[in-house]
Amino acid sequence: MRSNFLLPLLILLVACTGGEKPSTEATTIATDTTVKVVPLRPWPGYYEDTLACSDCEGLYTQLWLRSDSSFVRRDRYLGKDTIASGTIGSWRVEDGRLALVHGNTQQAYFVQVEEGLQAVDAAGGPLDPAHPNTLEKLADEIQDEIPRMKVTGTFTYMADAMSFTPCGATRSWPCAGGEEWTDEGEVLGSLNTRELERHYLRSVKQGGEPWLIEVECSMAMGPAMEGDGADEYIFIHRVLGQIQACP
Repeated sequence: MRSNFLLPLLILLVACTGGEKPSTEATTIATDTTVKVVPLRPWPGYYEDTLACSDCEGLYTQLWLRSDSSFVRRDRYLGKDTIASGTIGSWRVEDGRLALVHGNTQQAYFVQVEEGLQAVDAAGGPLDPAHPNTLEKLADEIQDEIPRMKVTGTFTYMADAMSFTPCGATRSWPCAGGEEWTDEGEVLGSLNTRELERHYLRSVKQGGEPWLIEVECSMAMGPAMEGDGADEYIFIHRVLGQIQACP
């Protein structure tokens, strides 16, 4: 009787434990919500690439980080802009992140990645996990001319010396008419320095007053204002209009 009782029980146990075991591995969808940073390297250099844009084909961005903690950024909205917009300011590093400062406003943040720089938010997270938003570092040394761009700022002319202080910048640059920069000025019909002077004097009440304007300009080396050597100039090709104040 005992064997007849145990046999059904053994059959039941085998049926319960037999066959393939169900998988205990959970199915997950990988999402990239972090930025893979690299050990810090020297920040200064030249960077460029196309960043994501919600209402255009892409934002072609060029960034010059200078060793004196200044930067020049040139942005062109692909499919919309014919002239790039320029921003000139200062940069600093906060908690391992690069902050671009324009006037009193922190304009953008980046962290170092293998390719160069990745745009992040103020907390260090990716702006858009679906897009890398990276700028490739193409050079450690910056020696090239900065092509034409729209820049707002204050022009002054005093004692036969012209200078231009871009909005958001902490210093001024010597400047001249874009025609003086013959690589592109003469071909594209830029202002010469004499025409720029006349334009200024027609627009202010008396010489020496600040003239707030938006200009199409480029940046390149020119003769030093004092002594031998060279200084970086802002070459004004066109005056696009007057402004009431720096933004």
